[in-house]
Amino acid sequence: MTTPQPKPAESNQEPSAEPADALQNALPIVVEHLSFSYNGALVLQDIDFVLRRGVSLGLIGPNGGGKTTLLKLILGQLKPSSGTIRVFGRPPAKLGKLRAKIGYVPQKALFDPAFPATALDVVLMGSYFEAGLFSRVGSERRSRALALMTRLGVAALANEQIGKLSYGQQQRVFIARGLMSSPELLILDEPTTGIDTEGQNRFFRQLDELKHDLNLTVLMVSHNIARLADYVDEIACLYRTIHWHDRSELVNQQVLEKVYACELDAFFQRHRQHITEFHTQQKK
Repeated sequence: MTTPQPKPAESNQEPSAEPADALQNALPIVVEHLSFSYNGALVLQDIDFVLRRGVSLGLIGPNGGGKTTLLKLILGQLKPSSGTIRVFGRPPAKLGKLRAKIGYVPQKALFDPAFPATALDVVLMGSYFEAGLFSRVGSERRSRALALMTRLGVAALANEQIGKLSYGQQQRVFIARGLMSSPELLILDEPTTGIDTEGQNRFFRQLDELKHDLNLTVLMVSHNIARLADYVDEIACLYRTIHWHDRSELVNQQVLEKVYACELDAFFQRHRQHITEFHTQQKK
């Protein structure tokens, strides 16, 4: 179990008053005693963790365990019921222009498949927060977008309508969009869902290269535990509470079984419930 690192002190200063060097040295994510309830139901309970710069963290756990909720809290889309979150030294709601330091790829991007936006248009949208929604798309931004698409293997699809691409192609386009602002932190929610095995292997290799070449810190939710163990530095299992494992520990069979058990326990619990509800009566 990894011991949480010391947390930076809370500050009452306005964001604009924070020293530049303090922001530069701030940890990407610091979570302290975080709890969250939805309609009276406890979703997350007393979560503590630190994500250090340059580290890739794989977040696993059963469906309904709170993984996407945690991402939304980190992104400032939800507010904690109790506890604190600091992203680059600030509460998520007060990131301001620092929000450009975060690239986010949702599990299923919401868009109208009939909307006449090309793949290149979608990638360029990733620069609007930093450059402005109505800013002119210059040659430099277009070149950057195409370079990212080339790296992710979708440059040939630049002029194709986004809704006509396969799910795997769309995901690579959305990852390129998430990288347009040159983020330091990349957050991905189930990025390989709906992608075949070879596509998943290619994705993880590409992500590993991007992490090292662009000096990224990565937080990724995924059910693909086997691939995560090959490519991430640390793994945490979230099911209301969080259990943390260093990647170096994963060579230990006992720890590996505990990591998988987070998923397997929930599966067997659902299976037992299914047997009780639907099969017991048939045996009587």
